[in-house]
Amino acid sequence: MPLTPLQLDRREVLRYLGYRGTEIPSSLENTLRHCMEQTLHIIQPLYFYRCFPIIPGENLVEIGRTGLTLRGKDICRHLSGCGEAYILCATLGFAIEKKIRLSFLQKPEEAVIYDACATEAIEKVADAAEAEIAGLCAGQGKGITWRFSPGYGDLPLETQQDLIRIMDASRKIGLSLTDSLLMTPSKSVTAIIGVTALPDGPLSRPGEKRNKCDACPNRDRCAFRKRGDQC
Repeated sequence: MPLTPLQLDRREVLRYLGYRGTEIPSSLENTLRHCMEQTLHIIQPLYFYRCFPIIPGENLVEIGRTGLTLRGKDICRHLSGCGEAYILCATLGFAIEKKIRLSFLQKPEEAVIYDACATEAIEKVADAAEAEIAGLCAGQGKGITWRFSPGYGDLPLETQQDLIRIMDASRKIGLSLTDSLLMTPSKSVTAIIGVTALPDGPLSRPGEKRNKCDACPNRDRCAFRKRGDQC
């Protein structure tokens, strides 16, 4: 489904650019403002999701009615106590990707900023979809886990192929994978969100804080963590 008007967080864009608590030159401020405005004009955000029954096993979770089995201790922990899960697919479309590539040839400094803006934009799109799912579940007296994507923890990156297949995402929003498992358009997201019996909002469970770093395979070499931050 299409998204209502999106707003980018300037602080988040600067964070993706590596700025944290430091002043930026006025010349960069003007370029940043321009790129943020243009990004909002260029992107074509789309997302959709479906809810599936899930059946837990030993170090695996079966996604009902699909023939798909998710394997790994981390995804099992993430969906522990859940009887259902949403699969979410989101993308910004190809136009922003073309803009970034063209900018790298013409104005490389703008290309880096456009890339950061697009990263912030796809996070905002995924956040909006997650909030929508949380609202649907809250109306049923239920809660949700945070979104968990292939490549987190020990959930294989190859799972992207299965999620895109069972969601028919190529036809619905033009989302596909390259042979090297890179999503195209590149500014896209697939994720799994568990439905809990506890109406505690978009955290996993009471007292459990959302921390994507705990399940990230890049935890030990992440530039954000070295700065005391998260992506």
